[in-house]
Amino acid sequence: MANTSEIVRLLEVERERYVLEIADIERRLSFMRDQIHTLDNLISGYSQEEHGYHSTGSLSESSSKQTTFFLNSSSPLEKDLDKALQQIKSNMSRQQEEELEEEEEEEEEEVDISDIPKLSIARKPGSLPMLKQFREYSIQNAIMILMRHQPHRHMHVDDVVRELYGEDLALDELKTAKATTNKMLSMGAQAGMWCRLLQVQGVYTLQYEKGVTSKPGKRR
Repeated sequence: MANTSEIVRLLEVERERYVLEIADIERRLSFMRDQIHTLDNLISGYSQEEHGYHSTGSLSESSSKQTTFFLNSSSPLEKDLDKALQQIKSNMSRQQEEELEEEEEEEEEEVDISDIPKLSIARKPGSLPMLKQFREYSIQNAIMILMRHQPHRHMHVDDVVRELYGEDLALDELKTAKATTNKMLSMGAQAGMWCRLLQVQGVYTLQYEKGVTSKPGKRR
């Protein structure tokens, strides 16, 4: 039974990963459709211009010179093409820059945690220690610090345990850490500190998303 529950949990986590990837792909597809629409308009314009050249039949020497001059000069359509291509390049560059900025903000942004209180009493002897940067805080406040650094991330309880306690836990320590962390995550969601993802067990996030997470509870 325990093995079945673990398999189900892993499948749910994998499903959530694909849901997030689909959202990113849909955003990229929307951007690409806009570019295709722009290029279709340009292709249509050039086709009409080319049709106009062929429909004139044989040109006199004078008109041939005029046509040669026209083709060698910058026509309005050519200017529109250059402008559109520049716009496409600009849009692609801007999209790449925005994605890079989002990644950098998540990694480098300084997070204010001055309102999160530290422990006022010493931990009980024998309690499982968290990583150094979290040891002065309660487990629940340590989770809040972790989420503030990554406010849009969907965190599974296993991810939270790994980031609070590290990856070098013995099996009995891992079970203890997971049980305690799971309890604190559930209590924090009920207290309105963060939100729980709908239809996915053990996954929480700081930001409320309509239709994706549960509504945040009232803060106590």
